[in-house]
Amino acid sequence: MSEDVPSVPPETRRSWLQRGLLALPAALAGCAAPATSVLGASARKTRAQWEYHNRFLASGARLRFRSHSAHGRPFTAGMEDVYRTHKRDPRIGYAVKNLATGRYLAEFQADKLFLGGSMPKPAVAAVLLEKRRGNLTREEFQNIVYACDQSINASWYYLMARLTHADEQHFEQKYHLPNVEILNNWQSPRFYAEFYERCVNYRLDYGCELLLEAMRRDQYGLGRWVMPASITYIGGKTGNYGEWDHESLFFYHRNIPYAIVLYTRSNFAPGNQLGCMMGGLFREYCA
Repeated sequence: MSEDVPSVPPETRRSWLQRGLLALPAALAGCAAPATSVLGASARKTRAQWEYHNRFLASGARLRFRSHSAHGRPFTAGMEDVYRTHKRDPRIGYAVKNLATGRYLAEFQADKLFLGGSMPKPAVAAVLLEKRRGNLTREEFQNIVYACDQSINASWYYLMARLTHADEQHFEQKYHLPNVEILNNWQSPRFYAEFYERCVNYRLDYGCELLLEAMRRDQYGLGRWVMPASITYIGGKTGNYGEWDHESLFFYHRNIPYAIVLYTRSNFAPGNQLGCMMGGLFREYCA
């Protein structure tokens, strides 16, 4: 007596490739995997998480701090005044982007180049991950963590010493990023908004989960202090050097991913101006 078996639609070549990719052993995943652009969002994320566990964690490297939510401190009328007063200040540039739709919600001098301070550290890590196809040593992985969580300069120099400008150009061209000088430390707000889009949507072939988790443990910044405490997935990078002060965040608010990137110069931010501007941009364009 035979048992009825429900019919199964034939497997397409793409679904076969996606299923086969996720089953690849660690030794083959980096060299045999197709570019993430051919995968769906879920498959890209699964692939990145596999890489995180089977390369980063398997190396013995570790994250050092816990990720933390936004803090939900009150955004006062005085902070709102600072934001409104300086929203078109010629010393600043910013970009606010919906990372789900790819739409820019606000931009001001978004293509202007600024000396980045410590801002390029996660992007430098991404270039090295791309160059090595995700196959880094424990020491290299650990220096990515150090560069992202406490912005340690020695780790930044360690990573840059392994890269050339050709590596940088290849990375920008492959992922259709603005042509800025990552290694020479000149970036634009648009560059970092686009970089966050590639990370949050798992569009980099290597290291997305590690980069996101490391940046979620960033120990600095004022913007997250005035974001609603309901925002539990949030990370970013800050930078300051001399006259330059910058802040950037990626986060989910009501299940929608956003990026806010703010660069400033000419000693724009001696006090809490960065927090005022980040909070104001969030409330006007994301809340």
